[in-house]
Amino acid sequence: MKAVRVHELSNRAGIKVDEIPDPTPKPGEVIVDVAAATINYPDILMLDGKYQIRPDLPFILGKDGTGTISAVGEDVSGFAPGDRVLFYVHYGAFAEKVAVLVSNCFELPDDIPLDDAAAMGVAFQTVWAALVDRAALQPGEVVLVTGASGGVGIAAVALAKALGAGPVLAGMTTLAKSDPVKAAGADHIIDMSGDDLRDDVRDQVRQATGGRDVDVVIDVAGGDIFDACLRTLAFNGRIVVLGFMSGRIADVKTNYLLLKNISVVGSSINAIYARDNASVRRGQAEMARLYGEGKLAPHIFKHFPLDKIAEAIGVLEDRSVVGKVVLTV
Repeated sequence: MKAVRVHELSNRAGIKVDEIPDPTPKPGEVIVDVAAATINYPDILMLDGKYQIRPDLPFILGKDGTGTISAVGEDVSGFAPGDRVLFYVHYGAFAEKVAVLVSNCFELPDDIPLDDAAAMGVAFQTVWAALVDRAALQPGEVVLVTGASGGVGIAAVALAKALGAGPVLAGMTTLAKSDPVKAAGADHIIDMSGDDLRDDVRDQVRQATGGRDVDVVIDVAGGDIFDACLRTLAFNGRIVVLGFMSGRIADVKTNYLLLKNISVVGSSINAIYARDNASVRRGQAEMARLYGEGKLAPHIFKHFPLDKIAEAIGVLEDRSVVGKVVLTV
């Protein structure tokens, strides 16, 4: 089979499409013939050896995708050859075939195209856990999303809107990307490109909401943006930390949390897969229902064939992407 393998860290020329033997399923695994996969920010970190998981070289890149089961191992129940699935792996998705733990396979209804389903993979599962399980979002609450044009950010905008939040505020540093974010469900754009965000973000929020503060923040940025978002929170507000794309991990003064009854919580989808897989499965089923009702859909920026992996990674790294890049296999 063909597979995208990393032969050398921190060297994009070390990414090659190789011919390697097909995988065979171990007990508890299935083999998925991959139809589509997506590039996620952790893939970029893994290319440079900066992710918490560091596989031995060479390794197959890719965390999630969709396809059809072609074989099952021993002790597998609930799935059979021919089933359409969304899958998650730590690495290995960018290939024609992949071995997947059956616990990390999610059945797909026939009405979801496999490329759409791939674009609603780990990014949407991450956001479901953040909004529903960690933030306990309620209809009518004000939601602010940072990094709103990225894969996780635009998923958070779309899912918050589908779950009845409102208004949904999209925090962005590149306003030229606003149109698809608005199309995904953002009611207002919050400009986070300034040098002094401390009061500016809160002022923009209150202007957009008619004086209301924010109930839930979904933050992928960290740093100064996190600090500014913390100041926007209403009494009993919650901020969910998903990452630190700004490069700085923020410090939190706990007296501020005390005065406003604020909660700051983390949400790691890797840990949730391992410790509370049932909640991911429930969320996936609910998102499939929302998709079928026309209330939720991904934003696919562009499709690339597997052998154009270098070009696909390039558009992600030059920050031109809005939404998800999909590899078709």
